[in-house]
Amino acid sequence: MRTMLRTLSGRRAWVALAVVLAGCAALLLFGALSIPLLDRAAVQDFDAERAAWFFTHTAPAVRDVFRVITVFGSEVLWVVGLGLGAILIARRDWTLLAGWALAMAVGKLWNVGLKEWVAAPRPAFDGWTNPEGGYGYPSGHTMQATIAYGMLAYLAWRRIASRRVRAALVAGAVAIIVLIGLSRLVLVVHFPSQVIGALLAGGVWLLTSAGFTAILRGRGGVGRG
Repeated sequence: MRTMLRTLSGRRAWVALAVVLAGCAALLLFGALSIPLLDRAAVQDFDAERAAWFFTHTAPAVRDVFRVITVFGSEVLWVVGLGLGAILIARRDWTLLAGWALAMAVGKLWNVGLKEWVAAPRPAFDGWTNPEGGYGYPSGHTMQATIAYGMLAYLAWRRIASRRVRAALVAGAVAIIVLIGLSRLVLVVHFPSQVIGALLAGGVWLLTSAGFTAILRGRGGVGRG
């Protein structure tokens, strides 16, 4: 019996590794396709027009509200990430910890890597310099929020039987992700293409991390120790 369990566990590990490699390949392809797409005149014109609209039409009070919302895609995520990691360590739930670390830590590395690779500038106007430095594609706040809140919804989903609660959970996660993405546009720190790209890249890595976690834990959710 123990030999069989070790064999099944080993097979799950290899399948989980294959899922991660597939996710990495998908993001590499995503980055390669993004460069020529962002160079298209239609995309650049759309980005410039939308950024200019947000810059000239957003009231200061609205920007203040979205400055609070955008924190949930940065500082709050650090607290959530480290807090849940500490809880999983205390519970010795190494499988969930591995999935959470893959989602948060490796997802962050992918965001940084894609930014350096694509090297897309942030919005800027005559007489106004973007308050945030570095490259803008894909939006870090949006990508990390997609991964983190999506992963939290997935982990909670496994423990909830009620369809209504599950629906509310997914709706809440989608709402906060959309609001964080919108905050990056309202604050004019990203172009629309950079937020959309972040949603797509974050979605790819969310599916990768959730698949990795599900495979390691198996149908019965076994995976501690």
